[in-house]
Amino acid sequence: MQQPDKQDNIAKAQMLLATRRFLKLDEWLLSQMRGWQNQSEADNAYGLMMHPDTLFSKEETAVQRLEILGDWQQQYPTSYHAHCMLGMFWHEQAWVIRNEHGPEHEVEDSQWLGAQLCCDYAVISFLNAIACHPRPTHAFRHMMNLSGGFGEPYWLRALFAGKQPKPLHEQFNIQGSQVWQQGVAYLYQIGVAPVTHWPQQLPAALQNTRRHEEDALDYWLRMAMSVRHSDVGSMESYLLFHSSYWGGNDERQNQIIDGPLCAEFSDEERNQFRANALLEALGGDIADRDSPRAAQLQQQLATLLAQPLEPATRIALLNLAGTCIAYWQDDDHAGLQVYADLFAVSPQAMPGKFAALFISRAVLANEQSIDQQPEALSVLTSLLIRAINRADDPLLTAFAAAALQYGLYGLPHDPDLSEALMDRAASLMQQQHVIESVGKDLLVLAHDMAINDDIEATHYLMTEMARRGSALHSYELFFFYRNAWHQDVPEALHNDSNALDCVLSAARSGLVPAMFSCANALREGLGGDVDYQQAMQWYQRASDAGHTSADYWRASCALDLGSEAEKRQAVDISLPAILANVEHPERFEAAYTLGMAWMQGIGTKKNKYIAWQLMNFVLELNPESEPARQAVNELEGSLRARMGLWQDKRKVEGADFTAAYRQSSAPALPDEQPVAENRD
Repeated sequence: MQQPDKQDNIAKAQMLLATRRFLKLDEWLLSQMRGWQNQSEADNAYGLMMHPDTLFSKEETAVQRLEILGDWQQQYPTSYHAHCMLGMFWHEQAWVIRNEHGPEHEVEDSQWLGAQLCCDYAVISFLNAIACHPRPTHAFRHMMNLSGGFGEPYWLRALFAGKQPKPLHEQFNIQGSQVWQQGVAYLYQIGVAPVTHWPQQLPAALQNTRRHEEDALDYWLRMAMSVRHSDVGSMESYLLFHSSYWGGNDERQNQIIDGPLCAEFSDEERNQFRANALLEALGGDIADRDSPRAAQLQQQLATLLAQPLEPATRIALLNLAGTCIAYWQDDDHAGLQVYADLFAVSPQAMPGKFAALFISRAVLANEQSIDQQPEALSVLTSLLIRAINRADDPLLTAFAAAALQYGLYGLPHDPDLSEALMDRAASLMQQQHVIESVGKDLLVLAHDMAINDDIEATHYLMTEMARRGSALHSYELFFFYRNAWHQDVPEALHNDSNALDCVLSAARSGLVPAMFSCANALREGLGGDVDYQQAMQWYQRASDAGHTSADYWRASCALDLGSEAEKRQAVDISLPAILANVEHPERFEAAYTLGMAWMQGIGTKKNKYIAWQLMNFVLELNPESEPARQAVNELEGSLRARMGLWQDKRKVEGADFTAAYRQSSAPALPDEQPVAENRD
């Protein structure tokens, strides 16, 4: 945690910016900068203050931040910190634009352009900052970060090459294009137009400083280190751009750490760099068991853990290492020992979610009884005790509440505390907006408890979550009460009425799969009488909400239980619409159901020829369909049956009912082809 004096210093800087006392703010930041620059004050807060997100509150919009920073820069045009903060603001806006649709989506051309236009403003601001101070470490560092993340602007490369950069409209013929209009719109949204003309020369501090063909990342790191030797922040950023996310790997990072660039850093600092690289490796794709890579990572881990490390770093390494070690050594107890070591680091040490789920599975879903594995149980007990003490993790808080309710896993029997913790867990899920994700993880823990025969605790966990509004747990209880759950449920807990109440509750909460299951339950009369109208309504709601199978099951329900008019609608409209959709997941079933309707005269006048066409269509979709094959055999398997087919064919004048749905030609009736051959 930050020390109080750090918080006080940050609060002072925030107050000076908020009241626009820019001269005082500059003086304050410069006084803090001296101690930080010389690395003579261990608790100096300057590094934390040097970011817009620290100096501003969370309330200001981008437009408001830009207006304040612009006011600062205009009033004090020689202020290093005004220019530097303005550059950081524009750098941050570039990332906001690039990640507008989330990191999982490909960056569109307009996003790329909008981000680059922000970077132009950022670079100009950093160049101005460099001209204002003899030791502009943060400006150099952010130029390195910008170059690594977005590339070096063409006009800056031209300046370093001693050339006059062309204006934007001369360099690129994109003005007036749709991409240009969409790209500049990002800047117009915050009230500025794009930069079109560039500085004509570099600041004096940068002239003749760049080596021939020196990479931008290397150059800006060298400049940062020249004004602040052994600058940990700059080196951490530099190493980050050699991580796998940016096309590198931990091996390349370790080469840099062991090389001349890091020679001036202390052993502790280099170990921190190595730990960062190893954390990335452990958090990525896990190496194959018995592979050289797995052996290498285990050796690196053992070597690092034998060194003095910051507690937070040691905890982070052990947190990721536990599941990896368990896999590499094919031994859950080896992984549990890693988490025992994690708990030994400090009384506050806690593993992350995946480690907690591993501990639960390794202890409770083990072939051995927990009474036979006291060391493993002690790890789970430590996890739950710390979860109770902290009560800040909704997943573990609810897990501990279930254990307390029945005095399980080394915890005492304390129903009152259990109830309070369950309330706390539900509140945290709401506050942190993790109702769905934590709900799913709690179901994993419930399954683990059931495997360990703690079925009452499992039931308690799900019912208490459902009682507090979790639709997911209400839906899970629907299967639980019907004994259709992952594990066998004791007969005493079977209850169709409860099952129906739970699925109705989940459906009313908007859970789409529950809407579909609710319709099925009402259709079959679960817990009472069949309710056809309610079933049809829930099928429709599920279909409207995007359930891909609900429209088929609604049509089949109409054929089974509906009025004659509803049956006709299913045959004439609903089922043919499904056949017309080649992507529909129930297309095969719809074709078979429609074929049976024509075969039996449900919702339409019986016609065996149309039924025969549909059953052959079913076999095209699924040649392995035994019911369809049996239907075809029944329709054409005897002379009498074939005569019936010919009669029904004449009734529809030989129309091909399935022509609109198939790509192949229509099948020929039995004996049709031999007759044609005899005519030849």
